[in-house]
Amino acid sequence: MRKRIWGWWFFDWASQPYHTLLVTFVFGPFFAAVAADYYLGQGLEAEAAKAQAQTVWSLGLTITGLLIGFGAPFLGALADISGRKRPWMLFFSLLYVAGAWGIWFMDPAGSNLFAMLACFGLGFIGAEFALIFANSQLPTMGKQEDVGAISGSGFAFGYLGGVISLFIMLLLFVEQGNGKTLIGLDPVLGLDADTREGTRAVGPFVALWFALFMVPYFLWVKDDAGTGQRGSLGDGQVREKIKNGYA
Repeated sequence: MRKRIWGWWFFDWASQPYHTLLVTFVFGPFFAAVAADYYLGQGLEAEAAKAQAQTVWSLGLTITGLLIGFGAPFLGALADISGRKRPWMLFFSLLYVAGAWGIWFMDPAGSNLFAMLACFGLGFIGAEFALIFANSQLPTMGKQEDVGAISGSGFAFGYLGGVISLFIMLLLFVEQGNGKTLIGLDPVLGLDADTREGTRAVGPFVALWFALFMVPYFLWVKDDAGTGQRGSLGDGQVREKIKNGYA
């Protein structure tokens, strides 16, 4: 049972960098900066260009959020009554990896802004829908009185993974204004700072991180039997309720 819990925790470790690196600290600001420069080149004033860039980014988040919001209740119900979770986890993991990897093809000149928003959205949908199925497995990880501690530990483990991945990206990959990383190095692996390859590598980095660290999950977390009904602890929302108790 302990190995199964560790496998479940590794989902958090594997998936957290999407939120840390792509949504918040690396790709989001990079997209906004590229979009602002693009609209500036289209003749907009500086402030108008920044506003338009933020509008496009917000539009992408809104559309993605709506798709997730409308789909989550149906997938949550499916996850709660079905024992077949691993095929769904694999499918949404593939969306995660494909969407994240696509960010490598971001044009620093801004010619493919909407294509990159689509890639980001695809991966984000994969991450959030996979989370629904992972959450639905929580009640099977231990006794009812233990699930809070198991959930909290998994959340902390995933947060640590996000922080470590952020340090790796900032110290070794992401170019600053001078073309160097935060510690004064050229981007590793011979990546070209002039074409922002160090920053764009955040996509493949997140995809590979996820693929590597999902191995323990798929090795150790097997499908549980379907119940055919939704129970209070079988609800895919249970983990969010438990995590709120740790806030």
